[in-house]
Amino acid sequence: MKRFLLVVLALACGAMLIMGNLYWQDRTVQSKKDSTIESKSASTEASVDTEEKEDKKEEKEKDLKANWPDDAKELYSKRVEDGEKFKISIIGSPALGASEGGWAPQLKEALLSAYGDSIDVAIHEWDTTSVDFVNSSDVDTVLEGTPDLVLWEPFTLVDNSNGVGTVQNHESILIFNRRLHEQNEEAVLILQPPHPIEGARFYPSNVDELKTFANEEEISYLDHWSEWPDDESLSDYLIEKQDTPNAKGYTLWNDYLENYFIAD
Repeated sequence: MKRFLLVVLALACGAMLIMGNLYWQDRTVQSKKDSTIESKSASTEASVDTEEKEDKKEEKEKDLKANWPDDAKELYSKRVEDGEKFKISIIGSPALGASEGGWAPQLKEALLSAYGDSIDVAIHEWDTTSVDFVNSSDVDTVLEGTPDLVLWEPFTLVDNSNGVGTVQNHESILIFNRRLHEQNEEAVLILQPPHPIEGARFYPSNVDELKTFANEEEISYLDHWSEWPDDESLSDYLIEKQDTPNAKGYTLWNDYLENYFIAD
């Protein structure tokens, strides 16, 4: 009888050990399955987050260029895809304030901050007429940088002060534009006038003719004059000689250009 009970007890213990082992094996397999599912889920979520961030980044970049000419937008995208920098050249008269904290260095800083390593910005300033500019090595200096976009204040005020007429000014622009596209057929030229001045007789009409010329030649034109005062308070934005803006005028001019090149 004792032997029989011992055999039964041994069988019962064996059965319990077998059932326990099967239970833990099942738990282990289920745990691995759960871990795999969680891992895949986390990986999927991370992938979705990365794609969303990239989409938002691309959308932001597109929004920043919202005001640009279409061909400039396309060329920028092409440069970025090719891993190259989009090169911008800012050129003009001392009205740029290149060495005085003027609008040009302010705009350069803002562009680099907004677009980062995707762009390169160069500033070229000369105290010259448009005719002397296109007939000098200054043009070569600009083109050596192989710019993709040129923002040009084409010496309109300097021309006015030195007896260079609008016909000559416009011919100089066409010469430069031709040479620019010989160097880079996809390059984009954008024109803008210098700052307004008080008491001028012929200068405002020169600027009006520049705007008309740009429209006729299908060259982009930035009419920042709409932002300047048209009364005696204009003097608050210019130095005494009026050949350049003062700090207040540079800020006004730069704000206009930043809003154009870096859209909200």
